[in-house]
Amino acid sequence: MRKFLIVFLMIFFLAGTIWATGPKEEIVAEVGPYHLTKKEFEEMIAQAPPQIKLLLLRQPKLKENLLRRWSEITLLSLAAREEGLDKDPAVKIRIQQVVDKILAQEYLARKVLPQVKAGSEKEIQDFYNAHKQDYVEPEAIHARHILIEVPQKATKEQERAALKKAEEIRQRALKGEDFASLARKYSADIGTKDRGGDLGFFTRGQMIEEFEKAAFALKPGEISKPIRTPFGYHIIKVEEKRPARQKSFQEVKDQIKEELLQKRQEEALAAALKELEKKHPIKIYPEKVL
Repeated sequence: MRKFLIVFLMIFFLAGTIWATGPKEEIVAEVGPYHLTKKEFEEMIAQAPPQIKLLLLRQPKLKENLLRRWSEITLLSLAAREEGLDKDPAVKIRIQQVVDKILAQEYLARKVLPQVKAGSEKEIQDFYNAHKQDYVEPEAIHARHILIEVPQKATKEQERAALKKAEEIRQRALKGEDFASLARKYSADIGTKDRGGDLGFFTRGQMIEEFEKAAFALKPGEISKPIRTPFGYHIIKVEEKRPARQKSFQEVKDQIKEELLQKRQEEALAAALKELEKKHPIKIYPEKVL
């Protein structure tokens, strides 16, 4: 969160150097000929990410830090102007790049995107009916595992020793010892051993092929034979299986609405660019940079 705040402060600084000439009403900071009003300050906060807003709500004194940093960056920018750095060709290019980006964002926000709508309830329903296969929750299993590591370029003796150890642990589990306790004691997978080897739910394509094939072949409660993968020998226990199912319209309605909105926004942007290019043709020369 501290790093996140620092990043926001940097953005805040940049904004501060631009917004420093408003009417002198409820001034909250001043640097030479520049000042920051309460309204401008609140607008900056309003544009902050949710995490920053929450942080400032919990620690209002951080607002003083923002005012201090606005003052510091404004002071530095004032000094830069006095030195004529704003006239430096390289600096002017960077300033223009920032201006162009802001103007492009504002043009999209004000002239292109407001006209775009996600679609009516019927359009969303029709889209769902036509693309039901895209909203199927795949089969998933909840499993635990114990990994007995085998070193890379292991000797035959090391290979046999690892397999023997894995088989011995498997037999203990088959005889009723708690699988999770065995995982905590013997598993070499540091990411899951403290959770008793718990991998949570996963679907096909998320695990290494040999592991996945063995895991999906098991029934709930079953324990696999040692399965060799590049990491070593795995003993797998399936806790639960969740069959594939069709998600209902209500479950995915908001998701589809967002997908349609995004698709139509992309189409609107493409159309706007095409229309603008009639007036200002684009010419690019990739061979000069490749």
